[in-house]
Amino acid sequence: MEAHVSWNQVRARRLERSSLTERASSDRLVEVVGAVCGVHAQVQASAELQLSARVDGIARADVRSAVWEERTLVKAWTLRGTLHVHPAEELALWHAARRAVLGAADRGLPEWRDPAGVVHPALDAGEVEAARATVWETLDGRCLLREELAAEVVDRVGAKPRERLRSGFAFFLGELCQGPPQGSRITLARPDQWIRGWREATDEREALRETCRRFLHAYGPARPSDFCGWVSSSAFNVGDARSLFDELALEEIDVEGRQSFVLAGDTSFPEPASRVSLLPEYDVYVMGSRERDQLVPPAVRELVAQHGRGRYEGPAGVRFVLVGGVAAGLWERRKRGRRVELDVQLAGRIGEASRVALEREAERIAGFLGLEPVLSVGRS
Repeated sequence: MEAHVSWNQVRARRLERSSLTERASSDRLVEVVGAVCGVHAQVQASAELQLSARVDGIARADVRSAVWEERTLVKAWTLRGTLHVHPAEELALWHAARRAVLGAADRGLPEWRDPAGVVHPALDAGEVEAARATVWETLDGRCLLREELAAEVVDRVGAKPRERLRSGFAFFLGELCQGPPQGSRITLARPDQWIRGWREATDEREALRETCRRFLHAYGPARPSDFCGWVSSSAFNVGDARSLFDELALEEIDVEGRQSFVLAGDTSFPEPASRVSLLPEYDVYVMGSRERDQLVPPAVRELVAQHGRGRYEGPAGVRFVLVGGVAAGLWERRKRGRRVELDVQLAGRIGEASRVALEREAERIAGFLGLEPVLSVGRS
């Protein structure tokens, strides 16, 4: 018999599996990163604050140490072609899944207009492959700054890919990872040399099935269109996602009239909780919850539409005040000397218990950053 659940139950399940109902202990840092299918890390501060929201007893230095020194975590371009932090031992899986999503489409690159408006020429598949192979060879035994890598590659293959190599985009870097930064500048490395015990994942279809299983565990119940939007590739459509779902052992779940799926046997749903969280921009709970109408109510949508990043990026680009898994407002942060100022703008009233919880969240963020909190709360 088909199970029926409410959106409150779905949100409670996702919060619990994202360690947002109860934060995990510090020794589970790597486990938490794996459980949420990697942490979106296009903005380093956001990635760090996502982990602070989920793991108790850690500071910013602990996250950086795990990535750059212990190498138990790794930063690389995976989901949606954007930077994520993953457990180092899982990076080969995510790289293989990304290759499966991209498929065998034309590997050339079209003409590109950079953020400054300058148009750069198209590259055919042969030119792209030559640049990628040269990138790999150039990094043999080395970690290089992006500018250093670009200069050496251009010396060997010509100037056409120069600006794409120097840009912040992963045109030729999708199979690489980041090495230790030099100040504010990133370095690039080969994962087979950076990650201890590296083993390439050769079965790309099985890698894609496994990432789909993980998505359904963390963010289900979900539909094929939800998974398609989450991986976001022009070469992978809803029909492809349906075929993938057909290959898995799933059970159908009715979520207030919306037909969705979970992994077979994975049908437990916790009781809804009213936990308050201050989530940074690009938080994976938001990125994984594709039903934005159930995440962001109309009053908060108005705040998003008025926000600088929100106007262009929608819910992904803003910092949400989350109450019981639903956005209740937005917040901003500013560092001033030894203080971090946290300005909360709520879309409606919240209870006294939630206000106390906001104060605890401010203390948590400040402690993670090694600063003193200054919290202000207003209502639109």
